Amino acid sequence: MKYQKLLPIFLTAASILFSVAANARNNQTIISQKSPQSLPTANIVNNGTELKIQSGQTTRTIKASSLNVKVIDGVNCETLKTLPVQNVSGKRFVPQAVSFDPKTGNLAVGVLLQECVESQQSAVFVLQPQANWRNYATYRVQLPGPKTLPDKFSTYSFRSIYQIGFLNNDLRIKHGDVSEAEALVVFKPSQTPAGKYASCVVTSVVEGGNLCPNVKPD
Repeated sequence: MKYQKLLPIFLTAASILFSVAANARNNQTIISQKSPQSLPTANIVNNGTELKIQSGQTTRTIKASSLNVKVIDGVNCETLKTLPVQNVSGKRFVPQAVSFDPKTGNLAVGVLLQECVESQQSAVFVLQPQANWRNYATYRVQLPGPKTLPDKFSTYSFRSIYQIGFLNNDLRIKHGDVSEAEALVVFKPSQTPAGKYASCVVTSVVEGGNLCPNVKPD
């Protein structure tokens, strides 16, 4: 008799727990569905040469060639010589390398700069929207190297960029080369939307193919 009296209590408690769990799952689904809707959409068009951003009624088209950076110690694809500094503009946007920061609304984009001798030079830019993408500010993500970068417009180049994404406001960039070496580079929030180099992890080891910067983070 005692067990028969306790059984309805257990069943009631269990139904409450399952109900709470179900509500929690439903709430998570709603949040995950709503979050992307609050951000604009970005699509690469015209063979990768343009990026079209749609934010509400505002449409903004950005040309890859409008994004430029000073590359330190990079190979010039015309002369096949390494130059101390060269001003390079983007050729095309990199698929899988366009990502909005859900916390700030900033947009990180990977751009191919040059392609020669079976290698690519790429850069990452963070675009900060102004007035609902009627305008925007451009910031260069600065990959460090053996030399101190001279200014905020310069960087050592990334290789082939495979993926870009934000996690807890950190910008994560995965790049690699033809030898199949790969590395994941992390930039922490800083005084500028482009962030500051924080760490690098080799994700695919190839002899002589370490793609992490030869520097120590501050």
